[in-house]
Amino acid sequence: MSKNNKVTPPEAIDERSVDTIKKPSILQDAQLLETTTDDIDQPSSVILPQENLKISSDLAQTTIDRLATLSELDYELQRTETAKSLNNMSVRSLDKLVKKAKSKIKSETSESLVVDTEPYSEPVSDIASVADQIYQILDDHIACTHAVKVATTLWILMTWFIPASHILPIAWINAPERRCGKSTLLTLMSRMSKRSLSTSNITGSALFRSIESYKPTLFIDEIDTFINDNESIRGVLNAGHSRDNPYIIRCVGDDNEPLLFNVFGAKAISGIGKIPSTLIDRSIPLTLRRKMRDETKKRVRDLPLDVTSMIQSQLARWSDDNLQVVKDAKPVLPVTINDRAQDNWQILFKIAMILSDDWLEKAHRACIEISGSDSDEPSSNEQLLSDIKTVFSLNQTNRLLSRDLLTELRRDPEMSWSTYNEGKTITLRQIAKKLSAFRISSRDLRAFDINGNEVRGKGYDVLDFQDAFSRYLS
Repeated sequence: MSKNNKVTPPEAIDERSVDTIKKPSILQDAQLLETTTDDIDQPSSVILPQENLKISSDLAQTTIDRLATLSELDYELQRTETAKSLNNMSVRSLDKLVKKAKSKIKSETSESLVVDTEPYSEPVSDIASVADQIYQILDDHIACTHAVKVATTLWILMTWFIPASHILPIAWINAPERRCGKSTLLTLMSRMSKRSLSTSNITGSALFRSIESYKPTLFIDEIDTFINDNESIRGVLNAGHSRDNPYIIRCVGDDNEPLLFNVFGAKAISGIGKIPSTLIDRSIPLTLRRKMRDETKKRVRDLPLDVTSMIQSQLARWSDDNLQVVKDAKPVLPVTINDRAQDNWQILFKIAMILSDDWLEKAHRACIEISGSDSDEPSSNEQLLSDIKTVFSLNQTNRLLSRDLLTELRRDPEMSWSTYNEGKTITLRQIAKKLSAFRISSRDLRAFDINGNEVRGKGYDVLDFQDAFSRYLS
């Protein structure tokens, strides 16, 4: 190494020259903002979703409707991210909404169980003649009284005036035996009623769902085979009688969510024998009889569809044109029928009043014959009350021991209490339970027994029955 090339020791290096290498010039924040530019057309805040951005309900529903059309696999692939994008909705909530949307799409695309009738092209000026035609069809095919044919005709017309009705009486087609034409009458009624839906059996859930979805006129045949053991069906039929409380609540779906179902609608049922008293109370009984051997009736299958279709079309037009007229009608109902029967017959009287004076007179006579006070069949409790009144009267006494009352009730062959329990006599406990419904109970008292001896024991005083006698037997 040359003597002239000396190495400068590190500590001798000029600190200023080092600084220029180690410390590049750094712009201040303010200078940086002034000198930098963004070559993106729009700010990133417009493109990227913000935490506070809310999805509108319309946009959310559009997204849900789209998801409802996807296959199961495609939906599974998208559900989590989509739920997050819908304002962080839970996946569970999204599943429920999509399921509901799928059901709506299915109901809109599936074939309806009922058929809507095209109204007649011209106004129906003589509706009474249409009613006469319905009556004649019933007379040609069914063996029954004049009153039943009148009531049935008016009931068929009623199905076209559901919006004008506050009470919809059940048409209860009954007969003492088979082969009396119950199914035939049900078929005839269905062919002339509005939005008919017929079945020979139905579950409780199918019943309320069908009424809610289709608003049909429901025809249930052979109801005696399953109604008495099915509380669910009885509840739906009872609730559908009046607009005052036409809803039932049922839990549906995987989450058993309680929902309201509107079951108000027209219903006709047929069967042999008894139906529950709550249904009888809400019904107009249409009792049929077996035709005589020399009596000839036509077959329903020979009745042309064109005939009944024309009747439906005319009724559709007439109801459209006269809905408010029927709703505003103020007929006078027979005073000899009870309050519930008046409720049941009111809409039939309204229709008859608009038909003609002749039809109004027919309705009045039919109502008295079918639902008059003399035709009211008492309940088991009312029958016991009536028979106890008879026992007090026959014994010419105001007090009876419980055991003597029981003896007298089973002594009379015209009373049913000796065979009340499947061939065995009614018990004192059962008598007490029935009377408790009228707020009557036995007590300790003195009375004359059946041998004429004055004794003390549990029994009944006729004074305790006076209120019940007045309310239920007068």
